[in-house]
Amino acid sequence: MDKVIYDAFADVYDLLMEDIDYCAWTQYLHRFLQRAPRKVRKVTEAGCGTGNISICLAQLGYLLTATDLSQEMLAIAAEKARKEGVQIMFARQDIRQMALGRCDALVCACDVLNYIPQKRLPAFFEQVYAGLAKGGALLFDISSSYKLRYILGNQLFFEDREAVSYFWRNHLQDSENRIAMELTFFMKKGELYERRDERQIQYIHETETLLKTLQQAGFLAQAYEFGTELPPQEKSERIFFAAYKPLAASTEIK
Repeated sequence: MDKVIYDAFADVYDLLMEDIDYCAWTQYLHRFLQRAPRKVRKVTEAGCGTGNISICLAQLGYLLTATDLSQEMLAIAAEKARKEGVQIMFARQDIRQMALGRCDALVCACDVLNYIPQKRLPAFFEQVYAGLAKGGALLFDISSSYKLRYILGNQLFFEDREAVSYFWRNHLQDSENRIAMELTFFMKKGELYERRDERQIQYIHETETLLKTLQQAGFLAQAYEFGTELPPQEKSERIFFAAYKPLAASTEIK
């Protein structure tokens, strides 16, 4: 991708995502962080966006490092953290070329791993495994294969709001297991509207393939229907993965 994803609409991202309950999302992550074989203190969030989850995790007492590819997103996140009075170290980094510093847990929320091609996942999981402390956790969620193929694929969406309107056109590229997203935003600037265009690629990952790849990297991993502790179903739209680096060979997921 030539352009940095999410740069085009960083300043209205929170408006478009206002229906998400980040506190509930963070509590869900917190539940699985507490189950790690080691006590988790230092957490890195990759793909932090405007910082909502990182801020909530910091408010729970975790020591946060938050990374994102978009400098505009990071600037908004840093200002929000300052207003909330929490200390977070922000850094610009591409998760597809991530260098993970030593930490107890890595969190990738809201489709972050859908931006990594399938062929890069083994190396990514191996890098994360090497960077995590023994007993550490890797927590992430994805938009499911079902959602990308049958709900978003080859669809056109439109929304008109007071501050922003947008067209969102998707093209399912089935032979490459990915979906190309073309977004056009019209942002209100006084009496006029400013147009911004962005193109994103999300990759389709199968649950069993991800679990197998995690296990090959050394993790003990399970998948859940997001927001629950139940196995994912055929039509689950979001799937959550909890993967732990063993303290020792006999360690099991709690």
